[in-house]
Amino acid sequence: MTHKGTCTLETKQLLLRRFTGNDAEAMFRNWANDPEVTKYLTWSPHGDIVETRRILKNWTESYEKSDFYCWAIVPKFPGEPIGSISVVHRDDKVNSVHIGYCIGKAWWHHGYTSEALSELIRFFFEEVGVNRIDSRHDIRNPHSGNVMKKAGMHYEGTMRQADRNKQGICDSAYYAILAEDYQAQKSPHPLIGKTAIVSKTVEDTDTAASIKSGSLPVLATPALTALMEQASCKCLSDCLESGQTSVGTAISVEHTAASPRGAKITATAEITEVTGRKIGFAVTARDNAGEIGHGTHSRFIVKTDRFMKKAEARK
Repeated sequence: MTHKGTCTLETKQLLLRRFTGNDAEAMFRNWANDPEVTKYLTWSPHGDIVETRRILKNWTESYEKSDFYCWAIVPKFPGEPIGSISVVHRDDKVNSVHIGYCIGKAWWHHGYTSEALSELIRFFFEEVGVNRIDSRHDIRNPHSGNVMKKAGMHYEGTMRQADRNKQGICDSAYYAILAEDYQAQKSPHPLIGKTAIVSKTVEDTDTAASIKSGSLPVLATPALTALMEQASCKCLSDCLESGQTSVGTAISVEHTAASPRGAKITATAEITEVTGRKIGFAVTARDNAGEIGHGTHSRFIVKTDRFMKKAEARK
């Protein structure tokens, strides 16, 4: 790595710059005093602007170090900070950085955080020369994971009870992107980004009680993963040559909410990786109330006749 420090960066909507002491009022007002913003973070909301000024003093003094990275997220309009994004940990031995971010509630779901994260990914790969960028989120805050996915990071797994935040000990979902992933994304396979959606209403036969994977009349996890696989199959349906099909080879899904009988389930699959005949997907599912699951899935394109001959030989 060749450390560059907190350089000013610019995107279509944002200016990412160093904080100054003059940002205290905006920082305190826009996010630092809000318990909803800090709910899944490791620090408490600031009790007063004095605390905000103290934090900013520490940051501004640290800008003298070339390996200190902490940016104010500033929309070009209105032109004041609405959040922060920074390196919270780095490992020079393996050329990796861990990114953390937060943004004021009024600017959630506007695409600002993923735009800022995408620019940092570019900066650290192209200008600093890291090999790996990662981040994590409390699994009860799936929107943060969506930010990471939108920026091109890949879900790597969930570590159970391995982290602590304002809610106590928690499970954390980890996402990362490697330099080789970033280069591949710059010249993506034409299938990358292709999506498909399938929907169904939860029936008795879809419940855990019915298929004996549990005792409650709610959507069973096997039924959820099957719907995600159906969406993935649909995504490939018009890409296969005559005599070809796709088979599932791996799936890793977090089933995060229960859906009762009668709920409408919508599963979405998006192609995120193409390596020869292996296709990787990001899969999500929602019911009437919101997201109920997310994860990754892999399929392999095979010749139907040859595949079935091998399968029959296993009798």
